[in-house]
Amino acid sequence: MKNWAGNLEYASADVQRPSSVAELARIVAGAEKVKALGSRHSFNRVGDTDGVHVLLDALPQRIELDPERQTVRVSGGVNYGTLCRSLEESGVAIHNLASLPHISVAGAVQTGTHGSGVNNQSLAGAVESIELVRPSGETVTLSRQDGDEFLASVVGLGALGIVTGLELAVQPSFRMRQRVLEDLPWDRALASFGELVSSAYSVSLFINYAGGSVSQVWLKALDSEPPLGELFGATAARTPRHPLPDMSAENCTLQMDEPGRWLDRLPHFRHEFTPSKGEELQSEFILPLEHAPAAIEAVRSLADKLAPLLFVSEIRTGAADEFWLSPFY
Repeated sequence: MKNWAGNLEYASADVQRPSSVAELARIVAGAEKVKALGSRHSFNRVGDTDGVHVLLDALPQRIELDPERQTVRVSGGVNYGTLCRSLEESGVAIHNLASLPHISVAGAVQTGTHGSGVNNQSLAGAVESIELVRPSGETVTLSRQDGDEFLASVVGLGALGIVTGLELAVQPSFRMRQRVLEDLPWDRALASFGELVSSAYSVSLFINYAGGSVSQVWLKALDSEPPLGELFGATAARTPRHPLPDMSAENCTLQMDEPGRWLDRLPHFRHEFTPSKGEELQSEFILPLEHAPAAIEAVRSLADKLAPLLFVSEIRTGAADEFWLSPFY
């Protein structure tokens, strides 16, 4: 098996697809080494093993809304595209999404996957309880009342158990607009960086660090907020854009300030497409917001070496959380 981009081959000696949690528990208890794989949108070996890989896509898939608790219980193998469509049918939403809706809920939460927005925690921030199969084969359910054990397990990188289910907080459904701005001067972006990244519900900057301007600024605003205007000298894109300048925007979510459902605006890419360019490797550095301008300037000083190696680089923000292994802890 290989990862999502096809450039990392896993080393597992065996692959199992249990059809029940009880079968999964027996596999885990009987294996010297075991790791779960989700949608495999990973570019390092944190999910690899030379033992047994388990895939959760054959487990019963459930999405159970609890209107009184304002939560949804979801099987670990469900992906966000499927979950979000089900939630929207019931008139509810989750607080944020990653760039891709194709990724599995359990895998995204376990690895601290996130979208953008200074007030938006990572996808793990929605977790109210988590169901795990521990290395012994014991099945446990942990909630916020379990304190440290819960905080250590939600973003666990697969080290503390295999996630079979999660309870996520939901909120009323909402509508959004998305707009792409181009050619934002770097000097103005860095001088007002905090204001820039706070200018919409979710803000992303797409760059290669070369030249005098930010190539694209993606703004995702609540439809209830004032219309998105010009921003620090950037110009509004006249047609839909893809983060990579040489690719069609066909597989991107709708832009041009057109109002629409939250699930059709928060991701960068539409669920019905697989938006990989292929062969990419992704890595990420996370640091406190106040250090961002100085860090960006340091990286920009390497632009002549970096730019030829990049498809693109994305700058995003996120709110702090309390999960021990989260990059936002």
